[in-house]
Amino acid sequence: MTRPLLLFCLLALSAFSFGQSQFYIGLKGGIGGCFYQYNAASTNSYVIGGINSTTRLTSRGPSIPAVVELIYSIGKFRVGYQFEYERILTTAYTYKTYNSAYSISDTTINNPSITQHFFCHNLLLEYQLYTHKHLHIVPDLSFGYFHGVSAATEAPYDFSSLNQNRFKIGVAMNFEYQLGQVSIVATPQYGLVPIKSIYDPNQKGYMHFIGLHVGVRIGCIKLQDPAAPDAKKKKKKKEYVNPEEDDN
Repeated sequence: MTRPLLLFCLLALSAFSFGQSQFYIGLKGGIGGCFYQYNAASTNSYVIGGINSTTRLTSRGPSIPAVVELIYSIGKFRVGYQFEYERILTTAYTYKTYNSAYSISDTTINNPSITQHFFCHNLLLEYQLYTHKHLHIVPDLSFGYFHGVSAATEAPYDFSSLNQNRFKIGVAMNFEYQLGQVSIVATPQYGLVPIKSIYDPNQKGYMHFIGLHVGVRIGCIKLQDPAAPDAKKKKKKKEYVNPEEDDN
């Protein structure tokens, strides 16, 4: 958690010289889905007709996302830290064992004890692409470091202890309707998570997240460049001078 948050703070502090800026806090929830595909190594798979085979695990199902954001805005550019949580609700997965000569049809395994929790710390980059009155369209790109837990030994994958490269990349489009310092936000988003076993590099696959996040962003601190002119500053009233006194 500390690395993305520290990077966000350094970028925000280095940007103070660019003029007017603002901090936002965002809270989002919504509904999503997770698609998972993972290829197990032949050494851990069945032998069909005397030939080592490969087992492919797949699962798909709904997920419930929750997001907290800290965003620093400089004009149309924004940089932020995002904490993302996904509760993956899938309790079944399908496996298919195959090789070049033989194939076994898909088999579905149901395990109600599977509970999967996915956590990710993201660095968020945004640009305000379109503005019309109260409406803003803001695409974003995120890079994250993830971990997670699974409460069943038969679950397809343990996010935390088995994965070699624990990073995530995501894209999203924020539709913001601004009312004063509060913006109502709807965000379609997609995330890609490559996974690879620490113990066997042949065991690898991908997780795909897709969903719709809905929430609010609140502007809490507004900073003004000290060198910029203050439009609200009142002009100094001109002092009246009596011409007769001036002649003396």
